[in-house]
Amino acid sequence: MKNEYAILFDMDGVLVDSEPALAQVASEIFREADIPASPEDFTPYIGTGEDTYLGEVVRKYGHEFDPGIKYKVYDRYIAEAEKYVKTFPGTLDLLNTLKSKGIKMAVVSSADLIKVEANIKALGFNDFDAVITGSDVKRKKPFPDIYLLAANKIGIEPANCIVVEDATAGIESGNAAGMITIGYTSTIGRNDMLAAGADHVVDTFFQLKDLIKSLISAE
Repeated sequence: MKNEYAILFDMDGVLVDSEPALAQVASEIFREADIPASPEDFTPYIGTGEDTYLGEVVRKYGHEFDPGIKYKVYDRYIAEAEKYVKTFPGTLDLLNTLKSKGIKMAVVSSADLIKVEANIKALGFNDFDAVITGSDVKRKKPFPDIYLLAANKIGIEPANCIVVEDATAGIESGNAAGMITIGYTSTIGRNDMLAAGADHVVDTFFQLKDLIKSLISAE
């Protein structure tokens, strides 16, 4: 009997091309608060959840992080998400193919639920078996908690879960959870993904589709 596999997708930078939009919105809000941030300041904190993503940049410029600024970023991001957030070529084809084959899928994002919901709306696909967000765990990526919770929710052993991530924190989280990790190079390069411990690296969703097919059929 073949093993049952599940595909666990990070959201930002994987299911949706949202990282540039979020960084731009965050830097605009910060500058309005007299924090001279640029979009590039946020890159090291991709995938770690908004409290870290925003908070570390606030502290970089000598300010104390006020959670209220996060909701200002959310408000503007959500208002503009459907305008600026796009899917990568091949994304919806892969999701629909996996669903048609009965393969379980989950969204596993360190972002708060409110932002994940905005991205799912922009994605135009909402037929996931679970949606796990940073609102569901205390310890976010790179800790394994969020991926272990996802595996438990959908009833698949961690060793049979395939994680798709665009950030080193997510790769480290998936590895710590004992899962197969695939780095998608929308945000950082192949060498950085491999250095973080990714089992596989792909540059497009078309490559990802072929890779997943080979992984779940290899018994």
